[in-house]
Amino acid sequence: MHRLAHGLAIGLLVALGLFLIAFGLLYANVRSMLPFHAAAIPLDHRQAAEPLYFALMKLIGGASIGLGGLGLFLTWQAARLRSMSRVAAIGIAYSIAILTAAYVAETLADATGAPTSWHIMGGLMAGLIVACASYGAGLALHPQKRNLAGKFD
Repeated sequence: MHRLAHGLAIGLLVALGLFLIAFGLLYANVRSMLPFHAAAIPLDHRQAAEPLYFALMKLIGGASIGLGGLGLFLTWQAARLRSMSRVAAIGIAYSIAILTAAYVAETLADATGAPTSWHIMGGLMAGLIVACASYGAGLALHPQKRNLAGKFD
C-alpha cells in the first residue's frame, strides 16, 4: 500500500512539474496576445500594451519553467530519499504560484469581464493536495518508517 501511495504522489508531482514547464514554454514564446488576455485590454489600447504584455509573458514563462524544474528536482530527491520536507517545499512553492495565479485571474475577470480559467488552477491545486497527502500516507505506511512518524528528515 505504501508503494501505491508513494507512486501516486511522485506521478502527480512529476505531472505538475512538467505542466509548469510546458506552461512556461507557452508563455515565454507567445507571439500574439492570448485570447483570454486580449479580452481584458480594450482594442484601441492593445498595441500600446504589447511591449509590457510580452515582457510580462516572458517573465511569467521563465519563472514557471524554473519553478517546474526545481519541483522536478525536489520530486526526484523525495523519491530517492523519502523526504517529506522536500514534498512540503514543493507543496508550498506550487501553492503560492497556483493561488496567486487564481487570484490574479479572478481579479482581472472582475475588473474587465475577461474569461477566467480558475477551474484549471483548482484542478492543479487538487492534484497537489492529493500528491502531498498521498506522499505523507506512503511514508506513514512504510514498514521501515513507522517508528519515525512525525519526523521530517
